[in-house]
Amino acid sequence: MYTISEFSKKIGISEYTLRYYEKEGLIEPSRDQHNYRMYGDQDIEWASFVIKLKNTGIELREIKKYTELRKIGDSTISERKELLLNHRVKILAEFEKTKSHLQLLDDKLALYDQMEKEYTN
Repeated sequence: MYTISEFSKKIGISEYTLRYYEKEGLIEPSRDQHNYRMYGDQDIEWASFVIKLKNTGIELREIKKYTELRKIGDSTISERKELLLNHRVKILAEFEKTKSHLQLLDDKLALYDQMEKEYTN
């Protein structure tokens, strides 16, 4: 078991963020006899997943919805899958937009490469 300080260091977020995630219902630590937060290895796996989801740009309300569905159990697998599929569509759209921007820059850089070669000859 880990204290909040140990756990926050282990997963790479601040204690403040960890408390916020707890307040939002994303992470639920157990408590010891003195009511101190205690985290186990299963919490590391879940918290790491929450952080990775957050890093994908998914909205906090969607993570909360996913968390609530997860708490209900396996009967919500289809709903959780649908939530992730919807987010995947958003990420793919952003990826295509970014690829288009990158292509614009690559085309311009290729033109400048060609112009530099002509200029130096």
